[in-house]
Amino acid sequence: NSSVRSLNTGVGELFGNTRFWHGKDYCNFVHKDWIQLDKPFDDFIDRHTTPRMPWHDIASVVHGKAARDVARHFIQRWNFTKLMKPKYCAPSYPYLLPKSHTTAGEQRYQVPNCINANVQILRSASDWSAGIKNHEESIHNAYVHAIKNSRHFLYIENQFFISCADNRYVFNKIGDAIVQRILQAYREGKKYRVYVVTPLLPGFEGDIKTGGGSALQAIMHFNYRTMNRGEHSIFSQLKKEMGDQWINYISITGLRTHAELEGKLVTELIYVHSKMLIADDNTVIIGSANINDRSMLGKRDSEVAVFVEDTETVNSVMDGQPYQAGKYALQLRLECFRMILGANADLSINVSDPVSDHFYKEVWMVTCARNASIYQRVFRCLPSSDVRSMSELDSYLSKPALARDDPARAQEELKKIRGFLVQFPFQFLSEENLLPPMGTKEAMVPIEVWT
Repeated sequence: NSSVRSLNTGVGELFGNTRFWHGKDYCNFVHKDWIQLDKPFDDFIDRHTTPRMPWHDIASVVHGKAARDVARHFIQRWNFTKLMKPKYCAPSYPYLLPKSHTTAGEQRYQVPNCINANVQILRSASDWSAGIKNHEESIHNAYVHAIKNSRHFLYIENQFFISCADNRYVFNKIGDAIVQRILQAYREGKKYRVYVVTPLLPGFEGDIKTGGGSALQAIMHFNYRTMNRGEHSIFSQLKKEMGDQWINYISITGLRTHAELEGKLVTELIYVHSKMLIADDNTVIIGSANINDRSMLGKRDSEVAVFVEDTETVNSVMDGQPYQAGKYALQLRLECFRMILGANADLSINVSDPVSDHFYKEVWMVTCARNASIYQRVFRCLPSSDVRSMSELDSYLSKPALARDDPARAQEELKKIRGFLVQFPFQFLSEENLLPPMGTKEAMVPIEVWT
């Protein structure tokens, strides 16, 4: 029995503790969501046939006065929760007291590679989450501020991309700020680039070979509504003024990888869980807030983030010209670009100039297009722009795939993959209404759950 066998062995018949991913750490959310969380070391998917879904995330650490503010936010939420929730009334959950303001900046931290910068702590907090009278949406404000004031480029990694306010279902202004900043660059005849990296599919359980299920499709609806579908989308707003020129300003992509599982070639999307913005190689926002209303509006989910403005600069390049980049922001962007474009393995790939025509067109665009077409040929993977309706799913999946029909040639093709970047499949199920159909439990849930 394969499911029993998979409890006892890892891939390659590794036993017990020699596994890298133990129990429920070996997971694939789209294939199957977690069950029996009280048994963390028990497998729940067959690791012989189902590839683990890789995970991509970004975190940061702060010291000194900024760290004091993080602690104060935590203390405020802790004490408010203790006050409001009966189950935390017991003395075993103490009230917390903040440390003194005056000593926060004194300790000189000996952490390797730390960089001095101006740091502000941001949050989404309100009466229900922190007991404050007026809600706070400083993460939302900081995103809009960073976008409006950026001069050269934006690099965004986010688990969701739900924005572009219609003031009916969606209210956050991040997508609209991106549109306005691109239009400003277009009208001024200046170069400006926006890079967005987001998951190819939302992390909800569903069989994508049959369309994915209502929850997964609901999130897809709002992601696509932000990117390219409907009058409020970024692409539609840009096309009104610049036609097809939008392609010179914004690129939305996903990440994918491949491996061998028990002698069979497999592929899986890389789940982008980061919530990060880098602007102009001198400004960074990293936190827990997704690009959606739930995270950004302040009255809803509780979130925290850091806004970093570099104070130390290093020599760099921007559109072929010498440029003083922030030490922290540049280092972080280079690390991200090198990884997702495969520049660590292929030293001919230069990621130092994020806005030049050569980088944007010959490196970024070429890499994501080439990778996507190789994956398409080798695996016939989903989501794909070749599948615009549910009725096309079966015929698409029945067409030959190199991984199945000619594994040796497939291996050769996969050697041409650079990094993980792939084009976003903008036309996937574009002819379908992806909102939950009447009668499903998802349709009974308020729209705000998805936004």
